Amino acid sequence: MKRIVLLGLVCFALFGCGEKKVTEEMLVGDWECTRTRQKADWENGLFQDYSTPVNQGKVPIVYTKENHNLFVKLHFSDRKVKVDFKTLNEEFSINSDDRKMTRYNKLEYISDDEFKSTSEISMTFADSQYNRKIKTLMHCTRIK
Repeated sequence: MKRIVLLGLVCFALFGCGEKKVTEEMLVGDWECTRTRQKADWENGLFQDYSTPVNQGKVPIVYTKENHNLFVKLHFSDRKVKVDFKTLNEEFSINSDDRKMTRYNKLEYISDDEFKSTSEISMTFADSQYNRKIKTLMHCTRIK
């Protein structure tokens, strides 16, 4: 009997405590997101450390799901925009002869009613005066 109970506890520890992640279903609903932005300047052939975060205020966001498609509606438009959920958690690069662009997005689960989103984009050009690196952080809480 003790072995069965011990085996049950081990199984619960291994399978019942998995790391929670942000899912499409979790995103559906109304959110209030606090947004901050940082930039890194280009000096001596390298991006420097990010500047102090600049608070850009609170932004209402609405996610809906229709016909197995995820849509987002931002505060400045009545239009719903289709979102590929995979792009909210990926790294993407484009290279050409005179430029390189890298984009990194990550969703971080906090609770069923709270998540963080990090988006970072860097652009480097043959003419380095146009090089840019920007990080946007959003901390979102479900509106009930």
